[in-house]
Amino acid sequence: MHFDPRVFGERFHEFVQIEYTLFGSLGILFHVITIIILFSICLYGNKFKKLFTLYFTLNWGFLFSYWGIFGLIYWYKIGASYLLMYIIAPILLFLILYNWIREVKYGKIDFELTQVQKYRYFVVVILLWGFCYPTYYYGQGFEFQFSDFLFSYYGLMPCPTTMVTLSLMTLNYPRGNRTLFNLLTTYALFVGTATVLSGWIPDIPFVFLGIYASILIILDRLKHSNKSLSS
Repeated sequence: MHFDPRVFGERFHEFVQIEYTLFGSLGILFHVITIIILFSICLYGNKFKKLFTLYFTLNWGFLFSYWGIFGLIYWYKIGASYLLMYIIAPILLFLILYNWIREVKYGKIDFELTQVQKYRYFVVVILLWGFCYPTYYYGQGFEFQFSDFLFSYYGLMPCPTTMVTLSLMTLNYPRGNRTLFNLLTTYALFVGTATVLSGWIPDIPFVFLGIYASILIILDRLKHSNKSLSS
């Protein structure tokens, strides 16, 4: 089976364009709702975490429908080698959606931000990049537009959407939903790296976020291991 990274990148760009043609008008809705929820969380913390969870459960249901179900059909038609390259995305999207649904029931996410260490707020830069996710033409470059603040691919694509949610979750980690945190981190590392290697440059910050989240996971596990040894 022959695999050409450039073909994958070009087809990926086509896949994104198809979605924007079909659902691009939803972009402003995703942005406006998220702005309201983020401001509510910043002001009132966990009082609005249920709203946050319900919204992103619905958002990931949409993402799984297009990037998971339709994505499998799309890449199957292109070729087996490209489908194998893509297959991890729908698997992870399903697991992420399943755990968002569980989060609605169990409410493990923690958005009390009063004790967050100040250095952790650097992820706000990545969060804003994901939210405004600038227009990118494959093989040509970026087209930065003010309209991206409300009409970007955020909410339509898993990568920028994950940048926003995972960035928020790193603030309080290890408090919160660790299973969901681990899955989002895995998505950032594997899918983000694959898209960057195929030439999709906007996901470079996504990969860095995945690396940072992985470091947090490793440090937390080492901390618990040291405690176990000392006891």
